[in-house]
Amino acid sequence: MATQKEVYTHLGITKSTLLNLLEKGVIPHAPAGKYDVEACRLAYISNLREVAAGRAAGGSLDLAEERARLAKEQADSKEMENDILRGDLVYIADVADAVEKQFAKVRSKMLAVPTKAAPEAVACATTKEVQVLLEKHITEALNDLVGLNPEDAEDGPTG
Repeated sequence: MATQKEVYTHLGITKSTLLNLLEKGVIPHAPAGKYDVEACRLAYISNLREVAAGRAAGGSLDLAEERARLAKEQADSKEMENDILRGDLVYIADVADAVEKQFAKVRSKMLAVPTKAAPEAVACATTKEVQVLLEKHITEALNDLVGLNPEDAEDGPTG
């Protein structure tokens, strides 16, 4: 029979490692000074074999679980790659860049409306005529942005 110190010295491990193995049930608990060194050694070796084979769930690294996790990550990566090739998935930076360019076009077109409409607005007799004129120019600008042909567009906004 042996003490804990004799067991961890015999196994070539630290006291904290022995306490961890006792806590996990790898090495059976025994009263102070009553440890069977041979049984502890066999239990320790058996645990090392299980961990090395990837079958030990109590180990800090479960090889089978890690392999499954890696396989899942690889499958997810391939799925994302395929989604990108099909055009089902896009990079956020590309979308943000495209949207920024579109907003710049919208801004430019909208800021040009007063310059284009002002000479005609001077000739308008009523606010309703000015409103119709502005709606016409805004609709033209928006149709230009989305690529609508003016002949295909309705006569003007409804409402």
